[in-house]
Amino acid sequence: MLLYMNSDLVKLKLMRAQETFRRLHTSGNPWDNVLLGTLFCMGVCSAENSISDTLHYEFDLSLEILEEDGSGTPVPVPQDKDTFKMRERKNHHIVVTVTQSNSSALILERCCGVFLAPGDSTDPDNYMLLDMPLEMEMGSSSTGPLYVIKGIWDPVSQPCHWLTGEGTRSVTLAVDVVASGVLDPIRFERKTQFKIYPETERFFLNSRYLSQQSYTVKLKLNSEDKHRRFSLDSVTEKPMSSSPSRLKSLFAGFGVGDDYSDDISESEDEEPLISGSDDGIEEASEETLKTWNTLLDSWTDYCTRPPELVKLARKGIPNSLRATVWMRLGGLTEELIEDKYRHLYDESRLKECPHEQVIIWDLNRTFPGNEYFREGKDGQEKLYRVCKSYAGADQEVGYCQGLSFIVAVLLLHLEEEKAFALFSVVMKEYQFRDMFKKGFQMLQLKFYILERIIEDQMPDLWEHFQKHELNTHMYASQWFLTLFSAKFPLGLVYRIVDMFLTEGPDTLYKVAVSLLKLSRNDLISQDFEEMLKYFRVALPKRFMNKKQGQKLLSTAASVKIKPGKVAVWEAQFHQIQDEKRSLQDPVRRAEHELKLSRENNHRLEQENDMLVLHLTQNQVNMRHQLDELEKRNLELKRDLAKMTSSYEEMVDSNSVLSSEIERTKNLYHSSLIEGDDERARHKLTIKEYHNMCRALEERHEKEKQELNQEVIEIKAQVGGKAIDIPSEQRLRELEMELAKTKLCLVEANCKAQEYEHKCTTLLEKLKHYETGVLNHLKAKLNR
Repeated sequence: MLLYMNSDLVKLKLMRAQETFRRLHTSGNPWDNVLLGTLFCMGVCSAENSISDTLHYEFDLSLEILEEDGSGTPVPVPQDKDTFKMRERKNHHIVVTVTQSNSSALILERCCGVFLAPGDSTDPDNYMLLDMPLEMEMGSSSTGPLYVIKGIWDPVSQPCHWLTGEGTRSVTLAVDVVASGVLDPIRFERKTQFKIYPETERFFLNSRYLSQQSYTVKLKLNSEDKHRRFSLDSVTEKPMSSSPSRLKSLFAGFGVGDDYSDDISESEDEEPLISGSDDGIEEASEETLKTWNTLLDSWTDYCTRPPELVKLARKGIPNSLRATVWMRLGGLTEELIEDKYRHLYDESRLKECPHEQVIIWDLNRTFPGNEYFREGKDGQEKLYRVCKSYAGADQEVGYCQGLSFIVAVLLLHLEEEKAFALFSVVMKEYQFRDMFKKGFQMLQLKFYILERIIEDQMPDLWEHFQKHELNTHMYASQWFLTLFSAKFPLGLVYRIVDMFLTEGPDTLYKVAVSLLKLSRNDLISQDFEEMLKYFRVALPKRFMNKKQGQKLLSTAASVKIKPGKVAVWEAQFHQIQDEKRSLQDPVRRAEHELKLSRENNHRLEQENDMLVLHLTQNQVNMRHQLDELEKRNLELKRDLAKMTSSYEEMVDSNSVLSSEIERTKNLYHSSLIEGDDERARHKLTIKEYHNMCRALEERHEKEKQELNQEVIEIKAQVGGKAIDIPSEQRLRELEMELAKTKLCLVEANCKAQEYEHKCTTLLEKLKHYETGVLNHLKAKLNR
C-alpha cells in the first residue's frame, strides 16, 4: 500500500524499508530473513524495489510414521532403509518436518493437506487427501526456521485399496504448504515404501533411519497480481542427504525423533555382531577352582569382602562358581531371598504393568544370538516375568529399554527369584536405577564425567570428537544403560559384570575409557559417520578375540579415576545446568516446571490410585478372610462341642468295654480250663477204647486159636470128614463183635478230633474278638 502514497514522509519510509530489505537480504541471519518474508507479505518489496524477480529457497523434508499399539502412546514404526514396516488396521501418526536450509527465509503459514498416491505417480487425480486433523508447529534449527506437521490417519475409516493386504507398496507422499507472499501452494513430494504386515505381527528389531529429501523452491514475481506477490515456478528434488548429528538437532523441542538411534546404517556386508553371541565359557583350571573354593570357605561374613577378592575377580570368576560368587557379592543369602525377595517377586508379578507391551517387544531383541532366549524358549518366559516383576516393584523407574539385557545376563547363571533379587540389588545398591530417573539426569552427568576423563587422559581424541561433533551419548548410551551387554560378546560381558559387582559403579568409566584407549588410533583417522559405524560394528567384533578381551580388562584395571576430580566435575555439571536454567526464558522455564509438576502429580495420582485400589482390595480380601475365619471358628466350636460329647461317650463306652474285656478274659480263661478238662477226658476215653480194642483182639486171637485147635481135634476124631460144627457160627459172631468194636473205636477217634477242632476254633474266636475289641478302643481313644 506504500507504493500508492506520494507524500514525502511515505517516500522517506519507503527508502528506509528498501535499505532494510537490502541489509536483511545479505545478512545471512535466518531470523533476519523471517523479517524479510514479512516485508514481502506487507508489499514493501515490489518489482521496482526488489533486487531480483526470481528467488530460490532450499528445504529439507523428513518423514516419520508412528503407530498406535493400544498402550496410549504411539510408537515409531520400524524402518528398513527407506521402507516403513506398518501393521494393518492401525491408526498412524504422520510427522513431516520441513527445514529451511539456506540463508534466505520463507515463512510457511499453514499446511493445507497431506496426500498419498500409489507408486511414483504425479498425476493429481491419483492422489488421495488424507482426512486427518493437521497441526503445524514452528521452531528453529541451526540453519533456519523449522516446521513440524503432525496428523493422524485412520486407515479403517479412510482405507486405501492399494495399501490393503500384506506386501510391499511403493507410495508417493505429498505435502501442500502455504507460504507468506506466495500465490500458489508449495507441494513437496516424497517417494517411499510401505511394507504391510498383519495386525498381530511382532517386529524383531526396531531399527530406524532418519533420512532427508532436499528440495529447491523457485519463485518468480507475478506481474499480473496487483499486490506484486510471487507465484510458484518449480519445486525440484535434490540428492538425498543424511547427517545424524544435524538431524537430531532439528527435532529438539518438538518431541519428534528424540529416541532416534545415533547409529548409521551399515552396508550389508558389514553387519554388526549379533547380540548374545559367543558364550565364551572357559573351564577353569583345578588350581584356580581350588583357590576360589578356599576363598569361599573362608568367606562367611557377606558384609565383609576378602582382601584378595578384587585381584582374583579381575582374572575372571570360574563359570561354575559365578552364580555363588555373584550372590555373595550382592550380599544375598537363601534366608534373605526367602524372607524378602521371593514374596516381592511373586506379588509384583501378579500386578498390572503399564510397561508390559514394551517388555514383550524387547523379548526378541534381547540376545537373539543366544539359543536360550530364542522365541518360544524358557529364557524368554523367565525374562518376561523378571522384567515385569521389577517394573511392578519399582514403579518410579518401571521398565526402560536396555534393562532386559542385564536381566538376561543374570538369568544365564541364576534361577528366576535369585536373578530378580540380584537385579534389584544392582539397581538400588549399585546406583544403577539413578540413571533412569528424572529424565536421565544422572546418565547425562555420567556422560559429562566421561567426557572430562577423555579430555584429561586423551586430549587428542577429545579434540577429534569435538571437531566432528561426536557427542558422548552417541556411543556411550548403550554402554552405560546395558552394562556393555547389548553388543559385546558374552564372554567379555561376564567378565565386565564380575568387575562391576566387585569394584562398583566406577567400572562403567574404566571400561569405557579402556575401549577408547584401545581404539584411539582407529578413531582419530575416521570422520563422523565412520566413527559411528566403528562403534557399532568393528569395535564389538574386535573382542571376539579372547586375548583382546583380556587386554581390555587389564587396561580397565589400570585406569585411575580420582574421586576428587569426579567431585569437581560433578559440581561443574550442576553449575552448568543451573546456568542453563537461569538463561532459559522464564515463561518456558515455568512451563517446563509446570509440565514436570503435572507429570509428577499425575504419576503420584496414579500411584495413589493404585495404592487406594490395593488398599481397598486388601480391605475387601481381609474382610472376606475375616468372615471366612469367623465362619471357620463357628464350625470349629461346633466340632469341638461334638468332639467333647463324643469324648464323654467314648469314656463311658471305654468303661463298658473295659468291663466287657474283663468278662471276656474270664470267659476265655474258664473256656480254656474247660477245654483242657474235656481234652483230658477225651484222651482218657480214647485210651480206654484202645485198651478195650487190644483186649478184644487178644481175646479174639485166643478164641480163634482154641477153635482151630478144636477143629483139628474133631477132624482127627472123625477121620478127616468135614462136618458142620457150631464153632464156625461162634467164630462169625466173634468176628462181628470185633468189627463193631473197631467201629466204636473209629467213632470215638472222630469225636475226639471233633472236640479238638471245636476247642481250637473257640480259642481263635476268643483271640480275634479280643483283638477287635482292643483295636476299637484304641481307635476311639486316638480320635
